[in-house]
Amino acid sequence: MNTEKVKFLREKLRLLEREMYDPFGGGAGCCGLTLGQCHALLEVGNKGGASLGDLASGFGLDTSTLSRLVQGLVVIGLVSRQPNAKDRRAVAISLTRQGRRLYERIETTFNAYLTQVLALVPANQRDGVVESIGIFADAVKKQNEKPGACAAG
Repeated sequence: MNTEKVKFLREKLRLLEREMYDPFGGGAGCCGLTLGQCHALLEVGNKGGASLGDLASGFGLDTSTLSRLVQGLVVIGLVSRQPNAKDRRAVAISLTRQGRRLYERIETTFNAYLTQVLALVPANQRDGVVESIGIFADAVKKQNEKPGACAAG
């Protein structure tokens, strides 16, 4: 692929990242949560609960880093941590009632937002845009799974 197309793609991805991070303005990020907290809350909500180890591996983080992030959610009452009776090293993370309400609010809000964004795309191109973003996201994930993915080349 030629350098100009790659440069164009990088510029558009940076723009997309900036615009998607805080579409509702005010620096709130994700309904008052940091981006990391929001991702963790959504992952727990989508899975109906998760172990700390599963969350850490899903995010590509070590358990201690994710544990601190989850602890922030525990402190504000959005998730609970339950030690596994059979394995004290394993910790189950689940949404509290307040966490479930925020999860549903985030899901509803962002679904409505993306519906409005897609309405700005010509109708005959919407399915293609959604499919292309899925293909591209999968390709990025696959590339990042390779050893030394951060190294240029």
